[in-house]
Amino acid sequence: MDDKMRLRGWLAAKNLNISCLGKYKDLGFCYQYDDRLHKFPQDEVFLSDGERISFLDGYVYNKSDFICPQGYNDWQKSFALSMEQDMAAHLGKLRGAFCGYFYQKTTGNVTIYTDHVSNKALYYYVEGDRWIFSDYVEPIVRVLRANHISYHFNQTAARYMLTYGYMLDDSTFVQEIKRLSPGCYADILQGEAVVRRYYSVPHEEEAMSEEEAIERIDRDFRQAIDREFAKDREYGYRHLVDLSGGLDSRMVTWVAHDMGYTDQVNIAYSKMGYLDNRISAQVALKLGHEYLFKPLDDASWMFDLDEMVLKNNGAALGLAMTGGNQLLRTLNHQMYGIEHTGMLGDVILSSYYQDEKFSKGAPQYGYNQYSTKVQYEFDLKLLEQYQTQEAFVIATRGLLGMQTSYMVRQNYVETSSPFMDVDFLKTAFSIPFAYRKGHAIYLKWMDRKYPGTTEFGWEKWGGVKPKESHITLRKVKTTQRLAYGYLCKILHRENLDSMNPVDYWYSGNPQIKAHLDGQFEERIDSAVLAKELKDDMSRLYREGGFTEKQQVLTVLGLILLYFD
Repeated sequence: MDDKMRLRGWLAAKNLNISCLGKYKDLGFCYQYDDRLHKFPQDEVFLSDGERISFLDGYVYNKSDFICPQGYNDWQKSFALSMEQDMAAHLGKLRGAFCGYFYQKTTGNVTIYTDHVSNKALYYYVEGDRWIFSDYVEPIVRVLRANHISYHFNQTAARYMLTYGYMLDDSTFVQEIKRLSPGCYADILQGEAVVRRYYSVPHEEEAMSEEEAIERIDRDFRQAIDREFAKDREYGYRHLVDLSGGLDSRMVTWVAHDMGYTDQVNIAYSKMGYLDNRISAQVALKLGHEYLFKPLDDASWMFDLDEMVLKNNGAALGLAMTGGNQLLRTLNHQMYGIEHTGMLGDVILSSYYQDEKFSKGAPQYGYNQYSTKVQYEFDLKLLEQYQTQEAFVIATRGLLGMQTSYMVRQNYVETSSPFMDVDFLKTAFSIPFAYRKGHAIYLKWMDRKYPGTTEFGWEKWGGVKPKESHITLRKVKTTQRLAYGYLCKILHRENLDSMNPVDYWYSGNPQIKAHLDGQFEERIDSAVLAKELKDDMSRLYREGGFTEKQQVLTVLGLILLYFD
């Protein structure tokens, strides 16, 4: 296999031959394959003794909270003992990014788990006395094939992709393989996985003043920053920090610098000369950070679809993180531990919606989709899991959709975002909606605590500085941008005011157009596609813009990977 297509991860299986993956360990009750990064080896758990097998992949901020007398000051043994006592309570107490399993030899019970927000994704297959767990889908499929076990195409996953562009539940493109939902663990009992929840993103507001809200935000954001960056420092890594023209990554790099974490390498990627490029370079220069930029103008990343659907498990659009993947491939990965991102900051400290009644209302389908050209009915029981529309969209578009890029990044480094720190989430969603709406409290936090951050333009505002006094200028700029974008579309010209003018590159580059259209024509006749679904995909590809074509190509890429 081409090295760029290589997956870094692990797999454990019972009663199945996994030699197709390469070298593996025989643990008695199961076989385990291990090709992880091992960025934080002293945080990992891989303990096998006479009573239990405990495995944790990832990193943990609060190991000392688990040390117990019976563990003789040993993190691994103390963690294993605590998991025996109260699984839900101890998983809830963990802070960090992790997934793994726990096996009790006396009872034969095995439990799998993922962290609160599924920073570290976990997939599983369970059938009778055979099971497989892995952080990637493709190795599971490879083991099923090698053991001549049949599996089937999941039409629901395809429909999710053709509308929302990400999964809405535990679905994968293989019916028999499920994703363990964020904040959950599952007991493998009598040939099935019994899923239990130990954490849900809180949505309980508290009465407070704006000043109190700002103080709480700053306190818990700094705590989250310190956790992440101190973990790098503990292992002697430099700090790899995303930077763009937005606010979220800017606040990560700026506050970390303010706290003394100055040995940062900022990375950015966009169209050359676009606001993301110009603004991020200005911020990095101001802070004196090393700055690495990957221009996307050559559009070579558009040829990486098959690599991307392999690495993101088909959980979201295949080409969504391609430029970042190309940049990460070029780095010396030994220098870095965690890639620090601003993931979801924009919607956690602000909101997805501007209408409070709608945001707090009952969940509904049909919003936050990438395409509405095809329509499907989805199970209403899924909506019953969520109290509000905001809770639904944070869990689905946020954790199951946007965060999918972490699966790609974790082939090179570990990942984190202080906005998704468990304690920061509790603080952010305790703030009254009226403060969060329209970035109001976000901008006031920046202005009062870190006024230097507001001296640079904001990509979302067309380069206007993120200050309340500039709101009128921002409205003028927004109107100009909309008019310019519409004119470019009418005249078929490149939109210079776009981070990633994909529609222009697709239609204006014959090589790219021929490549992607060729993939569509070669793959659309797959035997696994039902006629109705095939017809929908054909219409969406031929009538839709580049994003909608990408939705179709993602489905076809997964079919090629797993079925054809």
